[in-house]
Amino acid sequence: MSYSNGIQSSYTITGVDFTSTAASDLTIAGPAGKTGRITGISCVLTTGVTVAASSVLVGTAADTDAYATLAVPVTAIGGILSSYTDGGIERLPADTAVVIGNGGGATAGVGNVTVNIEWS
Repeated sequence: MSYSNGIQSSYTITGVDFTSTAASDLTIAGPAGKTGRITGISCVLTTGVTVAASSVLVGTAADTDAYATLAVPVTAIGGILSSYTDGGIERLPADTAVVIGNGGGATAGVGNVTVNIEWS
């Protein structure tokens, strides 16, 4: 049996605005023919989230949280979040656009978001 490490990729989006309406912040695709596995999602808040919570969403254009969600609660500036919930899908499909976005809804809140994916 052979073993091969996957391709580790980190996708960072700075200045994600968690206010108002939901938004798609970045659309990515893995290497051709490779499926993916989310290995981590983190967010460092550069502006505190106030009044209402929001979220980081990883999914498709049709189902924005299909793959994973990171809750972004009401939190002070400098808050670091990294506990995410997977969408019940073990592998991201090959040759499919993956959308990283946010759920909006907060009256204030900006953060830097990183999504880590292993492609194999």
